[in-house]
Amino acid sequence: MTFEAIYAAAVDVAEKLAAQGEQMSPDKTICVICSASGKIYYGRSRLDQSSGSPVEVHAEIDAMQNMQGMGENQIESLILIDSYNRLAMLPCNNCIGLLIGMNPANNAAVVAMPDRFIPFSEIAMYGGGMVPGGGFSSTNMNSMSTSKTISAKGSLLKDRVGAIMSGVDEDDEDDEEIQELIEGAKPKKKKFFGLFG
Repeated sequence: MTFEAIYAAAVDVAEKLAAQGEQMSPDKTICVICSASGKIYYGRSRLDQSSGSPVEVHAEIDAMQNMQGMGENQIESLILIDSYNRLAMLPCNNCIGLLIGMNPANNAAVVAMPDRFIPFSEIAMYGGGMVPGGGFSSTNMNSMSTSKTISAKGSLLKDRVGAIMSGVDEDDEDDEEIQELIEGAKPKKKKFFGLFG
């Protein structure tokens, strides 16, 4: 499935949920999974109750549960978008681990991003919590031995990190301007003469 097709499916789900009155926000996500059989399953992030406490269910897990309910467990590809801006994003390491744990063949599944399809195993390496092949490890990415060289050059990840870092510099400049305004807004100390001076 192409990026455009799976992205269009995710946007369609977001529009249907919005039409049903569901509140859309950047922290709410929608996941569309294309199974190995070619069927499409979707999920959305939501709050469930567990032992009287609210528990967040990620969209990837909701989609996986919908897929399992239909007797499937092998993923070909998936996309995760935020429901408000409709931007593609990477699943968290915990969700990737659960999806691989559901079926070890899912290690070969991919996440659709605008610039490329990223294998689950590669995403897990960015987080440093999983070893390619599906096992968890406390070993970080720098000390992993792998036959692939991971390069963020020209990738969405590098662009996002660059945007975050440039925002830090702008925040420092803004802080200085605000401090100057505060200093300028302080009332001047009045001089009193006579008994109060």
